[in-house]
Amino acid sequence: MSVRAAEQIADAVLYEGYVLYPYRASAPKNRARWQIGLVVPKPFAEAVQSDPWFSQTECLAEIGTGARLQVRARALHVQERSVEVPGSSPGEWRAVERVVVDGRPLVRWDEAVLAELVTEPVPLAAGEKACWEWRLDPVETAEVVHDARGLPVARIVRRRQPIAASVHLETEPCEPLLKIRVRVENLTPCAVRTLSERDGALHQSLAGAHTILAINAGAFVSLLDPPPALAPLTASCANVHTFPVLTGQSGSRQVMLSSPIILYDYPAIAPESHGELCDGTEIDELLTLRVRTLTEEEKQEARATDPRAAEIVDRCDAASTDAITQLHGAVRSFESFLNPADEPLPEAGSIDIAGTTVIAGSRVRLQPARVTDSLDICLTGRTGVVRAVYRTLENRPYVAVTVDDDPFGAEGAKFRRALFFQPDELVPLEGEAG
Repeated sequence: MSVRAAEQIADAVLYEGYVLYPYRASAPKNRARWQIGLVVPKPFAEAVQSDPWFSQTECLAEIGTGARLQVRARALHVQERSVEVPGSSPGEWRAVERVVVDGRPLVRWDEAVLAELVTEPVPLAAGEKACWEWRLDPVETAEVVHDARGLPVARIVRRRQPIAASVHLETEPCEPLLKIRVRVENLTPCAVRTLSERDGALHQSLAGAHTILAINAGAFVSLLDPPPALAPLTASCANVHTFPVLTGQSGSRQVMLSSPIILYDYPAIAPESHGELCDGTEIDELLTLRVRTLTEEEKQEARATDPRAAEIVDRCDAASTDAITQLHGAVRSFESFLNPADEPLPEAGSIDIAGTTVIAGSRVRLQPARVTDSLDICLTGRTGVVRAVYRTLENRPYVAVTVDDDPFGAEGAKFRRALFFQPDELVPLEGEAG
């Protein structure tokens, strides 16, 4: 029941937006950071009704003899980092928003640490119930900062508030499968009752909350692409503030990640990625270039804002031109168009254009009917080869064409670099076949 692949994706989701770009404490746009997968204290949720106090996962599984389930509940525990300087009396410290020590800025900022509950595997059978307390203890630490002369000039204090959460497991028969329900609840007592005080409630909230379910002697059923016979059963699953998908090697069904953002089955981190950028969609090239445009002063502030931000800045600064180039334009779908044996592509369909049947291999002349940009003007009158005929979900046909004088030359032909046209934008060249 290896969950490593699920944890890699879960970590990308967990830190989504945490220090994106990376964040600097002085930037106004970074004042509302904790949005994804937020599970707030129940009293605050019921009073304000702006954020949920629970998340619920429902999924289906085929179970065999001795089937067992392990539940991992994970979230970020937000901690307040304050900055203090010596007061007027010995041993006294007073809070400030910002102080600079030997050129290094120290700023007030909210950080977060990973919190995780891992249960022992429990037997799977209809009617099973289990409940686990998930208590996050209060923590306070103080780090004294000295200047170049060794004198104490500042203090960084980190505080985490207690959180009282629970994880509930229930099962029920859903012939021929078993329905599994996992519910994460935040039952922390909370005095905050207004939206204007939301920041106070965030320190008692679970941020980026998600669950990882691992089964042995059984297999989960995809909720996105179930066998047709099981589709009505999967449609009956009620997932609230979460979205379960299969993870691991394609085709495996032992581990399911219930994420607060929508994913496909078997998500994976791009192999070109050199490290996390706290952005779940992994647009590494754009973010790397964005970081490299920061001024030295901005980079210094970002490094002081959060250790993860410092790591991102240092990695982006050290990235070579070759490393950045590798991030550009990886399209895995090209593999389906490769044709090493130079054999004719299989016919994907046909369409009648002006009385001529057009199929893969037919030659056509391009006449874009809707000139919307300069590309349409450049393509008008050019000839090409039809690679395939497709239909949209609304059953409207469209045609993939590779242009004869593609400026990418051999590379364009290698990857069947197709452009797409409506049928009325093509003129069949009768008697000419590719």
